[in-house]
Amino acid sequence: MQIAKEEMMISQLIEKFEQQQFKGDDFHHLEHLKVAWHYICNESLSVAKEKFHNNVMALVKKLGAENKYHRTLTDFMLDYLFHLRAYLGSDCWQRLEEESLLIVKDAKKLISFYYSDKVIWSDKAKSTYLEPDILALDRASLKLTIEEPAVFKLTEYDSPLIVSIPHNGQLIPHYVLKTMLPSALDSRDTDWYLSQLYSFLDELEVTSIIANYSRYLIDLNRDSSGKALYKSADNTELCPTSTFDLEPLYQEDDQPDVKEIKIRMETYWQPYHQELQRQIRKAKDKFGYAILFEAHSIAQEVPRFFDGKLPDFNFGTNDGKTVDESLTKVLESFDIGHYSKVINARFKGGFITRHYAKPEENIFTIQLELSQANYLDQVKNQVLPEAATSLSAKLKELLAQLKEHSFET
Repeated sequence: MQIAKEEMMISQLIEKFEQQQFKGDDFHHLEHLKVAWHYICNESLSVAKEKFHNNVMALVKKLGAENKYHRTLTDFMLDYLFHLRAYLGSDCWQRLEEESLLIVKDAKKLISFYYSDKVIWSDKAKSTYLEPDILALDRASLKLTIEEPAVFKLTEYDSPLIVSIPHNGQLIPHYVLKTMLPSALDSRDTDWYLSQLYSFLDELEVTSIIANYSRYLIDLNRDSSGKALYKSADNTELCPTSTFDLEPLYQEDDQPDVKEIKIRMETYWQPYHQELQRQIRKAKDKFGYAILFEAHSIAQEVPRFFDGKLPDFNFGTNDGKTVDESLTKVLESFDIGHYSKVINARFKGGFITRHYAKPEENIFTIQLELSQANYLDQVKNQVLPEAATSLSAKLKELLAQLKEHSFET
């Protein structure tokens, strides 16, 4: 009922905007944003920009306020909303209001992270689009609030099962981005939208810890000592210096030094792992055992790491060393439907899976690496809704089974 009411209000707002029925004093920043958000969510970026610009120019002309039109500000806001929608993976206006307070409450402050006053308030910027001169805008550089986001999002339940998603994040602090090459800006090697695929975890009352920052900043699934994960294989570092496609993330002289790596490790890596340890202890103390489930995804084809195309579900238990026989049987017998499945093939489990497993103490770990081809437009890095819904349902079956798993005593 509430959603239908909101959609009607947006529809009325769009109609009023496109027919230039605003008087000027009733078309404020929030109305601007809602109209722009509607176009971004329902049109291609180029069409959204064309529609918004044309209607804004018609409105200011009708009001005799042509001097109020600002080309660069308008384009920047539309670009920001475009990247924000991709970041959120959602068209929900309420989520925008909840998670991106700056664009709603203090747009001028938001702009200052990307443009100097000299550029944004110049006469040229009013009539012609000018690129940001402080920092380029993309998913990794989205500034959502004045404060830096938390290292991770924790949703806590009394559950023997804990889900860790260390590569879900897309954000990179601006001080780091300013030392990086443009290849870092879209955080392209993210485990895209896993928080959406696993959104059923609250329904199952399963504890989850989900990273907010990009693996390009620091890889939470690597040993903090920098020790290589896979012997005789290509490994990415604790603080990666290249993309999966081997594009450099830094100029050679700008790569993070020992001091910077230590700062990132203490600021981002340690808190995540301290929380993992706390949740494992909590589950073990209450239930007598804990199962840590490591959720990952990767492009179907990544020549740097494997040949050919990756199967759909890639389970890793370090060749059975991180689970007991009963959990091995669960993974082997789980009905995967039309998806393909392998166990301990290319992905046997990363640092977290290997490090925290203590089967002799009833602490078990499982990694699942999903092929992104099952839910993602891999060119646009956008969710395919029907495919994602189908995949999420299968994941829910798996996680429900793991949560209710009983161990022989």
